[in-house]
Amino acid sequence: MAYKVLVVDDEPSNLHVMRTILQDQYTLIFAKSGERAIELAMQQRPDLILLDIMMPGMNGYEVCRALKNEKAVSHIPIIIVSALDEYQSEVEGLKSGAADFLIKPVSPELVKSRVANLLGEARATIMRENYQLVINQIAAVAALHNNYVEITAPRVAKFCEWLAVKYGLTKSKAEDIGLAYPLCQIGELWDDGGNNTTAESRSLLLLSEATKGFACVAATLLTYKNTRWDGSGFPEIEAEKIPEECRVVTVAEAIDMEIEGLEGSVSERVKTAISTLSQEAGTLADPRLIHILDENSEELCRLYFDWLASPWPTPILPINEF
Repeated sequence: MAYKVLVVDDEPSNLHVMRTILQDQYTLIFAKSGERAIELAMQQRPDLILLDIMMPGMNGYEVCRALKNEKAVSHIPIIIVSALDEYQSEVEGLKSGAADFLIKPVSPELVKSRVANLLGEARATIMRENYQLVINQIAAVAALHNNYVEITAPRVAKFCEWLAVKYGLTKSKAEDIGLAYPLCQIGELWDDGGNNTTAESRSLLLLSEATKGFACVAATLLTYKNTRWDGSGFPEIEAEKIPEECRVVTVAEAIDMEIEGLEGSVSERVKTAISTLSQEAGTLADPRLIHILDENSEELCRLYFDWLASPWPTPILPINEF
């Protein structure tokens, strides 16, 4: 089934232009007013919206803001189409929540390219969110399988993603770490059949053929799970030879475990945890990561305030189903 695109413009000639450009690749819906656009967006749930600015009644900026305030459709990418001053209208459109911008008269090839790119990005975002949901459920089931009091993996994953960016890793690598960390728990779901293999070994076996993406990152984390910055862990590698994602996870796990065991306000617990881990800078942890935590402690306190208040996932199926 083709992607569904809502085209909004009060001028029939402009609607005809967009029909000519896009009708061979997409299912098109048309609206001649802002009010009708909102109505159709809620009813039809298009995959993308092409939105004119200058319309009677609600203008494009107002429509864009209204759609972004509706949870059910706020994820839909919007391309503002305008004949106004390029810079000023683009700035206003982006402030309103638009994802991209086109100037009239439009170029057919540019329209096709922008629409295809945004639809691809939107699909990738939705897939990532769905993967995260499933993986968090795996981590939740694994935690209950082992009678853990708290489901910490989704929280640590968020911490890892935040810390990875601060450490200088790319956003895509940080996102892969966030997805990979809960996936490392998958081995907890299977009995070892009396072979006494560890959950890490079972997880690694399941992920061993991964060569790219977050599954590959998960395999790396499992392989170097017990490394220490000074080389005293296993495998016996040290410092810069340790994969960057493993350095990040080591620190995030240590901080989170410390916070979980402390009492007091969130701010006190976070700062105490950082102070405690700082004593292991150069032994357990990369000293640069400790410095990053010190520099960003207030931001981390705010994040933990939200994370500790968040209802982390509980398994959809009862534990006795496994």
